[in-house]
Amino acid sequence: MTAPVHYKKQRFNIVAISLVLILAAIVYAIYLFLPNRLRESEVMRILDEVSSEFTGKAPRMLEVPAEVKKLQGKMKGDIETVGVNDPNAKYWIEIDTDDQVRFGVLYSDWIDLPFREPYEQVHELEMMCARAGRGSSWTCETRNLQEDRTDEIVEAP
Repeated sequence: MTAPVHYKKQRFNIVAISLVLILAAIVYAIYLFLPNRLRESEVMRILDEVSSEFTGKAPRMLEVPAEVKKLQGKMKGDIETVGVNDPNAKYWIEIDTDDQVRFGVLYSDWIDLPFREPYEQVHELEMMCARAGRGSSWTCETRNLQEDRTDEIVEAP
């Protein structure tokens, strides 16, 4: 009969240490970038609410420019409330025609990276609403104009 072999138990080895370091890096990246993504999602929600408010009162909004300015001020205040504190941010409600309206915001977030200069993340978000004609329903679509530009640059030969 052979004697049982007793192996030395090691708690830490290079694989375990590597996995812990990779996990720590992933958690840190989430900590850095997740707040900006959540803020972007909230801004899109606000643009959706503003577009719904506009399309619900479209005849009045199209006739009274002061109402549009008031709604744009409300949109700006709501977006600043969710944490967009860029002094150079741009907000717009553009009435292209009586059947097409665009709501949007352009702002920057700064991400403090270790051992580097802060990283600027630019967000250009837009909600475009259109209808087939007077009396028909509005359809709205969200667009991230910054990502659309990146796709155009990449596709160019």
